[in-house]
Amino acid sequence: MGLICGCECKKCGYQFSSLVGVGFLYPKEYSDTIEKMKNGFFGNQGKEFWEAFPDGAISCERIVVQCKDCGSLMAVPELSMYIPKDSFNPSTVERKVPWSTEFSGAGYNYVSFSELENHYELFEMYDHRCSKCNSNTIIVPGFTENMIDGIDRHVRCPGCGNILEIEIEGFWD
Repeated sequence: MGLICGCECKKCGYQFSSLVGVGFLYPKEYSDTIEKMKNGFFGNQGKEFWEAFPDGAISCERIVVQCKDCGSLMAVPELSMYIPKDSFNPSTVERKVPWSTEFSGAGYNYVSFSELENHYELFEMYDHRCSKCNSNTIIVPGFTENMIDGIDRHVRCPGCGNILEIEIEGFWD
């Protein structure tokens, strides 16, 4: 289950809302995202990764990034790239438990969060680019499925520079 997070600028009225985390269709989303990466939909970085590491894995949960130049906020799949640890063979994974009560995940090739954490190591963070000006972006840590209390949930408004506070608006799955 993911969160619906949003913010509104009290000064200029700018609003942004996003789904973060992952929903019950994760296995399908994971599989579809890999196909897009392999076909260059997300640029050469992902395509070259899959060519070099066919047994690789990605993190495709939804995150929010902000452009370093124009300040635009964008919801994107995370896309960090991982390679198997020395002794792990991804083809040996047997899925005996359904992904969720609503969606089994049967027929989809995916790497679960626990598999990613236990059997893979980070190869490279994905370099998200702004969809408006093509500049570099940074991950906004306040937009997270966990919404940890200690995380600074303040972000600058792309419209006027005012501080926006990120709030939980609901849940999705």
